[in-house]
Amino acid sequence: GRSAPDAPDRALALIRKMIQMHREGYKELLPSSHNKTNPIFAFTSVIDAHSILRRPDSGVVADELLAAMEKLGDNIEALKPNTYVYLSVLYAWSSCGTVEAGERAVALLQHMEDDMKAAAERGEDSMLRTTQRCYILAQTAWARSPSMNKAEGALKVLKMMEAQYDSGNDEAMPTVQAYAMVINACAFADMVQDENGRLVKAPREIQMRAFKIAEEMIDRLRGEPYPDVAPVSMAYGTFIKCCGKLNLPKDISMKSTTRIFKYCCREGLVSDFVLTQLRYALPRDKFAEVLAESGYEDVNIMDKENKRVRWANIPSYWTRNVNSSKNNKY
Repeated sequence: GRSAPDAPDRALALIRKMIQMHREGYKELLPSSHNKTNPIFAFTSVIDAHSILRRPDSGVVADELLAAMEKLGDNIEALKPNTYVYLSVLYAWSSCGTVEAGERAVALLQHMEDDMKAAAERGEDSMLRTTQRCYILAQTAWARSPSMNKAEGALKVLKMMEAQYDSGNDEAMPTVQAYAMVINACAFADMVQDENGRLVKAPREIQMRAFKIAEEMIDRLRGEPYPDVAPVSMAYGTFIKCCGKLNLPKDISMKSTTRIFKYCCREGLVSDFVLTQLRYALPRDKFAEVLAESGYEDVNIMDKENKRVRWANIPSYWTRNVNSSKNNKY
């Protein structure tokens, strides 16, 4: 069962044994056609067992089983990898948090896109058609990776997604989440893995590059790059988180935080998450000043010790669009 810490290891040992027995001539274990149980699930369930626990080896295990499926699929039609299988492998790389996770996820996406192009040239449908979730998982792989290139990597995936949609793949239409995931990757660009495998503070120039990308993304969102793709509360809050987490010149950090918070107020998207990030991004006196400038009237009685804001006293126009479910998440 999933509750057992060694469950993924036992499942992996079992599927490896099944593959070996099939190679030795015991064909019944891996049927050549779909029956009551799709044989693909025997592989994806093992991959997912590793991913759910966010094991650092989940990506490597997923690649191993994908390679086995591709080889077996030459003779077993039911085991040819499809989009569902690739989603499982992408989920594995998005879960493992290793330095190579983003690059591996992009390689998988590129393989899917190449297969789609080749199939179209033959006048056929590809079994590896990319979807919105494929790209979001690849962005997540970058965001959770301690790579120095995580911000640029997440942006690259967004550009791949945009190009796919613009070429006619409606299932790859960019979403608010796709832009917000780039900002999220930027927010965590403050830590990287060094050559000894240790987590260390990223060089300031890397953090500054990440901030510039985050700024580009929030401004693109405000320009509504696609129908109904516009800022939501979480996107604004995550950008403010960038300003607070990254090692930026103080004037840039405070100016950008203030600018975005005022947009957020005007658009009625101030949530508890936004206020929490604002509190951590600004010095105490500046926090109170920005609130007052934006219309909060109880600054003088605000709890000065922990900078608590009385939610009941927040101007109603600040939060008028937060109750909509789409504005509370990506």
